[in-house]
Amino acid sequence: MFATVVVGVDGRSGGRDALALAALLQRKFCSKVTAVHAYPREFFVTRDADSDVDALMHAHAQDGLDDEVETVAVDATAIAVPDWSPARALHLVAERENADLIVVGSDHHGPLGRVVAGDVAHATLTRAQCPVAVAPSGMAVAQPTLSKIGVGLDGSDESQAAVELAHQMAESVGSSIELRWVLPYLGSGRPLTPRHWELSENAKELEDFSERLDVLVVGSRHVGSGHRILVGAASPKLLRSAHCPVLVVPGGVTGERPVEPSARQTAELAR
Repeated sequence: MFATVVVGVDGRSGGRDALALAALLQRKFCSKVTAVHAYPREFFVTRDADSDVDALMHAHAQDGLDDEVETVAVDATAIAVPDWSPARALHLVAERENADLIVVGSDHHGPLGRVVAGDVAHATLTRAQCPVAVAPSGMAVAQPTLSKIGVGLDGSDESQAAVELAHQMAESVGSSIELRWVLPYLGSGRPLTPRHWELSENAKELEDFSERLDVLVVGSRHVGSGHRILVGAASPKLLRSAHCPVLVVPGGVTGERPVEPSARQTAELAR
């Protein structure tokens, strides 16, 4: 599992945290990692100078990305893509690579050791066709492991998918797994067989639960133009307060029209 991982790098600490999480997954699952940096293209240039400016901007972005990958010491293919939307760039690369997971970092204003999903993380989740993991702040300087995996669930089919993915992860790396109910749910179609059951009624308990985990897996459901994290009333808080990486499993495809790359993006991705 996680044979192919796409990770967003923004030149800030959050990008290095995301790379650190991708490096951990690479060690555990022998993943192929593709690091992506989206940089804005300068539109206010003369037509004659346009190609030269493009080349300079791409070279600058590519050099910075190569430095980030080298700093974290992850074996990754580095791709700089001209796009005003980092999330769109990640989706395009993930689709091309048939990625099993997209990894992003937390907002650089967030507290150390906490997941604080910013605009890019939320936008990435919105159209994601594969699971998305958000690395907590400071992961690049920590010593992350995958010895304990937790699942937040409410009994829905989407949270069942999170349970199944977590079990696959645990079996692959020999980790322990814990389930935390965050919303009592009757009438769930499929029986669950967790190794450990606990009841939770509020976001604070789920936040405390994440403090003793190496990764927390949750499900999401497509709602309108985005995804709602299925952890009951704790959903908005989870991506602002978790102590460990949060891995969100989308509940099937979004059904939206795929984002088509521009001719320039196609050329850059082909490099």
